[in-house]
Amino acid sequence: MRVIDLHCDTVMQLWYAELRKDPLPLRDTAGTGHELMLDIEKMKKGEYLLQNFAMFADARCPEDFDGEHFDSTFMKGHTGEASGHMSLWKQATEMIRVFRQAMADNADAIRQVFTYRDIEDNLRNGMLSALLTVEEGGVLEGDLSRLDTLYHAGVRMMTVTWNYDNELGHPNTPPEGFEEDFSRFFRFVPRTDNGLTPLGKEAVYRMSRMGIIPDVSHLSDAGFFDVADVVKGPFAASRSTSRSITGCSRNMTDEMIRTVAEHGGIIGLNYCPAFVMEAARAEDCYMTLEGLARHARHIMNKGGREVLALGSDFDGIAPVNLEMANASEVQKLAGYLERAGFTAEEIEGIYWKNAMRLYREVL
Repeated sequence: MRVIDLHCDTVMQLWYAELRKDPLPLRDTAGTGHELMLDIEKMKKGEYLLQNFAMFADARCPEDFDGEHFDSTFMKGHTGEASGHMSLWKQATEMIRVFRQAMADNADAIRQVFTYRDIEDNLRNGMLSALLTVEEGGVLEGDLSRLDTLYHAGVRMMTVTWNYDNELGHPNTPPEGFEEDFSRFFRFVPRTDNGLTPLGKEAVYRMSRMGIIPDVSHLSDAGFFDVADVVKGPFAASRSTSRSITGCSRNMTDEMIRTVAEHGGIIGLNYCPAFVMEAARAEDCYMTLEGLARHARHIMNKGGREVLALGSDFDGIAPVNLEMANASEVQKLAGYLERAGFTAEEIEGIYWKNAMRLYREVL
């Protein structure tokens, strides 16, 4: 079964490794001491067709960041304003550089795609495809001309916000004190009065016109519906599940699911345990095949069979409590869905055909 995955943070991990002066090969990270959840060998074993590689920028990244883990404060507030931190644009451009080098180093196995025809050509030639995306619209730093720079670099999807307010809009954020009582993580109050800024509305309009798919994962509820008002064509939630099943800030309400479907967009199932199931403690949340199947069935019931895709968030989530631990194991879900009564057509849609439909329309 072919696979298209709407989101991973693998390039971020490659950049961090470079900064640590302990570079990792995208080809195969087994035995390196820093094995990634996604690399080319795992993609081959998982029967991948295409991977969206996100350039994730964090407004709290220190200016002198050396690649070691730092404690992001995104759960303790939704402002990323701080001095002495690396600019978001610099982070994005550094990761684009790392991405290009990884493509050059592995040109016999994987190639960047810019158009739908590029995907078809790679498929015909037995090559893996890599699509460049951005996680955090704050990388624009208020300068919409940077959309042209990103587009020419190959960016074809961009998350409007991460977990901080930025010049474009506002995210949903977990409630204060959830670290002490994790059950509160699932009882957040959606932001319904802080959506897109005027600049954000202009940005998503331009994105949709030029062929960069707006990504509403992380965005506030108000921002989501602002995007739906501004964008007439498709948009995506690259890595979100159902809020009716798991009530966290990143998941989609039933109305949101229907709205994405009405626009011809897609929602990628996120494998993060806390997005898949609720528990009193974070360590008791698990991503199980059964849990993903429940989300898949609910999302399809509300939005139809063409709205659902995969959005693993590999290398951006902790490699624990996952029934699919890495990209090599992604076919496990297809087998489970079949046993759970999903049709072959539905499974193919989730795994790759729905994303291909979107790319055929937009790229």
